[in-house]
Amino acid sequence: MTEALATDKEAIKAVREIIRRAGHELRNALSGVSVNVEVVRSRSERQDSAKELTAFAERARQQVVVATALGDGLLALVSSVLSAAADGTLKSGPARGAKTQTELMIYGDRAPELVSAIERLGSLVGVSVEQRGQRVILKVLPEGKSDSKD
Repeated sequence: MTEALATDKEAIKAVREIIRRAGHELRNALSGVSVNVEVVRSRSERQDSAKELTAFAERARQQVVVATALGDGLLALVSSVLSAAADGTLKSGPARGAKTQTELMIYGDRAPELVSAIERLGSLVGVSVEQRGQRVILKVLPEGKSDSKD
C-alpha cells in the first residue's frame, strides 16, 4: 500500500508539471491574441491598412487555435487523470534518463478523442505521448530538452 501511494505521488507530480507548462503556454497564446487584436483595433481606423490588418488578424486566429488545443488537451488530461486515479490505474513508470514517465488507462467510447487531445497538448508543452492499447504513457522531459530515442 505504501509503495502504491508513493507511485501515485510521483504520477501526480508529473501531471502537475504538464498542467503548469500548459497553463504557461495557454497564457502566452492568449496574450498574443490580445496584442494582435489590439493592433487590429487601433489600426483599423487608418485608410489603406487592410493588408497590414490581415496579417495581425491571421496571427490572432492562429493563436486562438493553439489556445483551443491547449484548453482541450488540459481538459482531456485532467479528466483522464482523475478517472485513472479513481480506478487505481494512474502510476509513474521507471525514469529513463532525465525523463519522468507516467502511465494511465483511458477507457470508453471517447478514448480516441481524449488521447488525440492529450497528444496535441503534449506536442505543445514538451511531453511525448505513447499509446499501447488502453495504456497511455506520458514522458515529461526537463524544460528546453527535446525527446530523443533511448
